[in-house]
Amino acid sequence: MLGVLFLLAAANPLTAPAAGPAATCLIVGRQLDYKVASADALLVRAGGRWHRSRLPDGCPGLKPNMILVRREAGPRACANDLFEARDNFTPEVFSLCRFGPFEPLDKASRF
Repeated sequence: MLGVLFLLAAANPLTAPAAGPAATCLIVGRQLDYKVASADALLVRAGGRWHRSRLPDGCPGLKPNMILVRREAGPRACANDLFEARDNFTPEVFSLCRFGPFEPLDKASRF
């Protein structure tokens, strides 16, 4: 059983199968947890589960350890909402990008 959990934890987020149909919106609690999978995909944790958002136009300049700032301050994050990719140390905005639909990943997935 531990071996199976390790395999799920080490799964590639870009190729991991979706665990259900993609959602158009996610309800935002106090905050969303983001991880950059690539310049074309973002991992978003909401509701205790990781979701993969394939960015419709990609997001040039997006890389790990960037700050992501949603343009919409509402209680939901939705596909086509805009977000800024910012540098940690300067106020420079590297990219303005759009979320894609949110594909739920297996609950045991860890990234």
